Amino acid sequence: MVSIEGYECISSIPLSPFNHEDSWFWHYTNHGSGYNTAMTLDKSLPSSASDVFSTWWKQFWGLKIPKKILHFAWRGFHEILPTRIGLEKRKIVSNNSCELCGFGGESSAHAIFWCPFAQEIWKLLELHFYMSAWAIWKERNKVTHGQHLGQPQQIVNWIDNYYGTVVSAREPKNNSKVVHKDPQEEQRHTILMVDAVVLNNTSSVGLGAIILSEDRRVRVAVCKSLKGAIILSEDRRKFSWITSRDLEFKI
Repeated sequence: MVSIEGYECISSIPLSPFNHEDSWFWHYTNHGSGYNTAMTLDKSLPSSASDVFSTWWKQFWGLKIPKKILHFAWRGFHEILPTRIGLEKRKIVSNNSCELCGFGGESSAHAIFWCPFAQEIWKLLELHFYMSAWAIWKERNKVTHGQHLGQPQQIVNWIDNYYGTVVSAREPKNNSKVVHKDPQEEQRHTILMVDAVVLNNTSSVGLGAIILSEDRRVRVAVCKSLKGAIILSEDRRKFSWITSRDLEFKI
């Protein structure tokens, strides 16, 4: 159908006064053919739909998220998730209504996006799409297995924690750590308190030590039993090491 404006434009075209047959006219070429132009445009168009989808799926499977989530998304795309519609087609259930809201005809799209339960979660989420969709589906399956649904905010918190775990696991590990010291830390004192006892009947020595902070809080406590003779020169070296680090010690 031609619009009124188009009809008026066509009607205003003057007829040729010459008595000859009409011919096709293409103003981009002198000979009136648009074949070459059409071929040029055809080459500039994207490849076939199968090639486009092949490239898209390669990018999809290359996403840096767990494979189980990618497999879930793939099944959802092909509508082969065990939704109520799918289970009804396979004669597993007789009712295809959503178990959460009662909507007739539970498809993958309804389960993940349009069910009121799912929409409450989507409103709160700002995370990866596939991971969020997988989490919603995982939570819905609890009803099928006789479990209770979690609250939307609880599910959001779970997705947030899981997302953080995945991201942290994929971050490159840097063994070199930069330690930022508190300027006041160097001015604080640490107290080391030690004690020892010689057990003549067993020829062993019992040692104990406690490191206290400046406010007298225990930072480290250790005790140890040593067998053998006491070497005073070794003890002197240990106390020399303590005093060289400005540690206050009491015996």
